[in-house]
Amino acid sequence: MNKRIIVQLVALSLSGISLVAIAAGPPPGGGAPMANSSMGRQQVMPTIPHRDWKKGQRIPTEYRTYNFIMDDWRGHGLNAPPRGQKWLGVNGDYVLVSTRNWTISNIVSGTP
Repeated sequence: MNKRIIVQLVALSLSGISLVAIAAGPPPGGGAPMANSSMGRQQVMPTIPHRDWKKGQRIPTEYRTYNFIMDDWRGHGLNAPPRGQKWLGVNGDYVLVSTRNWTISNIVSGTP
């Protein structure tokens, strides 16, 4: 009889701990990694400087990272990038850049 009560108390205390952990929310730093990275990554910057960008202009250094490079251009309805160029996803829009000198070749709005 005492063993049954002890087992029930242990089970109850463990379930209480897990409820506290669930209520605390995800850990800081984003939690789990992206489950489907084939969708491509689009980093959102606090401001929208790409609205002022023009063809032939060089993109800022902070946009030249893999976080902005779109490998799944087909899934976003974009044409294949020519050799030596990559699509970047910036705040819902798409920017085609040369990887040699990071100049803009084309800008496609992500919203109709």
